[in-house]
Amino acid sequence: MKESMSCHDRMYHSFSGKVPDRVPYLPKIWVDLACKITNTEFKSIINDPYAILEVMAKAYIEIGTDGFRQFHFPVRNLLEKEGKIYETKDGKEIVGELDLHGGLMTHLENPEYFNYEDPRFMAYNHYWSCKKPLIPNKQAAKKMKIPSKSFYKETGCEDRQQEIIRKYGNKCAVIGDCDTGTMAFLVTMRGMEQALMDIILEPELVHSIMEKGVAYCIEKGKFNIDMGIKMLRLNDSVGNMNVISPAHWETFVFPYFKTICDELHHYDPDVRIYCHICGNVLPILEKLIETGVNCIGPLDPLGGFNPSTVREIVGNQVALLGGVNTLSFMNEDVNNIVAEARHCIETAGVHGGYILSSGCVIPRDSKVENIKALKNVVMEYGFYENGELIKSQEN
Repeated sequence: MKESMSCHDRMYHSFSGKVPDRVPYLPKIWVDLACKITNTEFKSIINDPYAILEVMAKAYIEIGTDGFRQFHFPVRNLLEKEGKIYETKDGKEIVGELDLHGGLMTHLENPEYFNYEDPRFMAYNHYWSCKKPLIPNKQAAKKMKIPSKSFYKETGCEDRQQEIIRKYGNKCAVIGDCDTGTMAFLVTMRGMEQALMDIILEPELVHSIMEKGVAYCIEKGKFNIDMGIKMLRLNDSVGNMNVISPAHWETFVFPYFKTICDELHHYDPDVRIYCHICGNVLPILEKLIETGVNCIGPLDPLGGFNPSTVREIVGNQVALLGGVNTLSFMNEDVNNIVAEARHCIETAGVHGGYILSSGCVIPRDSKVENIKALKNVVMEYGFYENGELIKSQEN
């Protein structure tokens, strides 16, 4: 079979729950793995926001995907010392060590360095963490300065992103990022253990923080939309049933997720939003659909389910993304990856509205040939004809 759609149209059709020419392929790649794929020195780009955008784009194109995700990074005063990298204040005083093994965040020694009244810190909030809460109380939460969409233009994010779109947008669909405004946002501001205690003991504080998180996501979403990006990621990697109860999710996450989706769809009815919620989401699937998200992912098998189960529950009400066990890319051989991916397509993607992807971010030590194998799967088993997946002739 031959492709008859551009990568952008294929992705957009699938996010819209429609039937494209074939199943699109969008694995979840982070900066460290992108550097491995493109043979780029990791340390050479960690303080260059444009270089990070570009290496991510190049990595996705190298493995033949239909789209690439984009994340904006802050410039920090960094100092390398004895094999470690530290963030400093004014190039002198060390404020924390940069985590090169995780999300490239600075682990602060003192939470006071994080200035929540400065829109720069709020714009890149999840690149700092501390053992003590960054937001100490409700009064501080109210003072959090949420950057408007114009902030990203004024600080160069728009210029950098537009250059990436100009250079690579005709090769892959660009996926913008709204970041998070709910549980994962709360965890950034309060720490994991404290955040979980807060939903029981300090619900007013939780709502105060999430109200700010909603404003943050909406402005970031509008920034992406203004650049012409039609597909957006909305994250809450903590808001799953392996961490909180369905009742707590409905109280603390559902209304804010819905507000974000409603506002962005009102701003641009053509925009498509997919949610990234790791872990078990089975008990909240119907409520997730009610939020207005266009696509649910990443359907993580490590959460105890698979895409076929989700498709049986949601039918064709919403698009699905994900499904291939994240650890398989590191631990399995190509044949097993092919079998997993094919099963995902043939159970979740029969009538379109499905994007083949990993169950979460692929580990940096994964075999690149395993990631590239997904492209072979969609090219062999992922084409549609007359609105349905073409059945394999294999016995």
